[in-house]
Amino acid sequence: MNINPEFISPERPNAVEAMDLAMNYLYENFINSKIDEENADMIITIGTIFKDIAEKAEAYYQLQEKGYEKNPHSLN
Repeated sequence: MNINPEFISPERPNAVEAMDLAMNYLYENFINSKIDEENADMIITIGTIFKDIAEKAEAYYQLQEKGYEKNPHSLN
């Protein structure tokens, strides 16, 4: 709840950019060591899933910001 009327909220972070930053951090700090092929495949799969989730979240946020009535693809 925003009690201060002069408070200006920072812009909402982009979900895809936030996911990219998080994945890069995890790779650099935890994954960048020697791993076997099975674990590498699993990490790639997880990364793909996270990227898909982030893209859908960003699309949802943009839809919410524009409103349903302004979206030509909305069924509402």
